[in-house]
Amino acid sequence: MNKQDIRNKIKVLRNSYPIDELKNKSLKITDAFYKKYSFLNIFLLYYPIAQEVDTLPLISRLFNTGKQIYLPVVIGKNMVFKQFEGFDKLIPGKYGILEPCGRELHENPDIICIPGVAFDKECNRIGYGGGYYDRYLSIENTFIKSAFAYEFQVIDKIETEIFDKPVDEIFTENRIILRRV
Repeated sequence: MNKQDIRNKIKVLRNSYPIDELKNKSLKITDAFYKKYSFLNIFLLYYPIAQEVDTLPLISRLFNTGKQIYLPVVIGKNMVFKQFEGFDKLIPGKYGILEPCGRELHENPDIICIPGVAFDKECNRIGYGGGYYDRYLSIENTFIKSAFAYEFQVIDKIETEIFDKPVDEIFTENRIILRRV
């Protein structure tokens, strides 16, 4: 299957799940992430759309413990991260996704959490096709690259292209998949 076929198949599957079930799976995923990484300070997270793993409780939890949270802001064909200063200070961005108005990230983050439509066991991902995260990750970096996915989003193999950037690990409701280096 090509990437678009995989996108379509997984989106239909994801939309077929009851919202409450996805919320429960999301809490398992983000709780495991929190237990592993709550000691870090600078987090690049995302605002969930279209039944993605729900990061909102994680954002609240980290923000309320004094962590620095940054969310993506799309500018043209690129993406920057701006500081989250509260849910009441988010505005709709380019695709209608809520974005922060805070200051732009200039320090090195500790970790980034990346959404996606599908992933494989080698930690490759398929996003929505815009290439925003691949371009962002192509810049020299040393931060941990994590992804959140429901178990049904993990498939055997994704055919990658030179510009596709894998993640270091994938958190699902059942396990953490680590990339073999």
